[in-house]
Amino acid sequence: MKVELKNTFNVNVSYGKCKRAKRLILEITQKGLIETVQNVLPDSHHRFCVKHIEANWCKRWRTDEFKKLLWWSAWSSYEEDFKDQLKSIGELSKEADESLLMYPPRAWCRAYFDTMCKNQKVENNFTESVNAWLVEAREREKAVRSWANDFSPHSLKIYNEYFKIGTTSCYVDINGDNGYEVREGTDKYTVNMVFKKCTCRGWDLTGIPCPHEIKALQLKRLEPMNEINWWYSKEAYLLTNKYKLQLVRGEKFWELDPSQTMEPPEFVKMAGRPKIKRTRQKDEAIKRQGE
Repeated sequence: MKVELKNTFNVNVSYGKCKRAKRLILEITQKGLIETVQNVLPDSHHRFCVKHIEANWCKRWRTDEFKKLLWWSAWSSYEEDFKDQLKSIGELSKEADESLLMYPPRAWCRAYFDTMCKNQKVENNFTESVNAWLVEAREREKAVRSWANDFSPHSLKIYNEYFKIGTTSCYVDINGDNGYEVREGTDKYTVNMVFKKCTCRGWDLTGIPCPHEIKALQLKRLEPMNEINWWYSKEAYLLTNKYKLQLVRGEKFWELDPSQTMEPPEFVKMAGRPKIKRTRQKDEAIKRQGE
């Protein structure tokens, strides 16, 4: 950036000022991206990757305790838990708390995620997920047909973890008109059986019954596995992958558009003294002095 300013405007700027200006530009650009997505795709739900937030935020707050609280904040599935994690960060450093809130919580904390897509991921955005799925798309249909159950192995793994917690750590205190009050440790959660919601928001976010819902369903003598969302079913996966990837010809058969030719990048003079001696090959003899 310093070299570019010198070449373009013939202005000498210190390294420290360039660094601060670059950070400010990145912050402005990030805010602009959020606003642009909202304007172009008003019905979309924009999420950040918490790994990227960690890489930037932890440049200043480097301790393991800050990293742990950052991830606990992102994993908070309801607002009260998120505020408790922020309070813990604020007790360590009020400035750290304020700097973390510069990233909109609705874009990286589960407590503010939309529940339509049934995905609670915070460490990987959807684009990266889709790219990973496309790599194995040709073999996915065969893998789905080999499932031993009606739901995906991933969803059953989460369900089994929730089932273990629900049967060993959760207790139903009161049953109301449309739901139950379930106790887990020192906290209590309300489960609405009509709208299929729990105040922990675990069921809402994933579409898989949370431990509190599993406990309530067991009390009603119902099968909790039947409440797993249809999106995790074998039928849904087969419908998703029923269209084959179409054939594509080799690169030499592609049509060339003269109006979209790719220009080489502009030459940029590198910082430092220009190199005079040429780079010799590995097997090239070095000349002696006087030769």
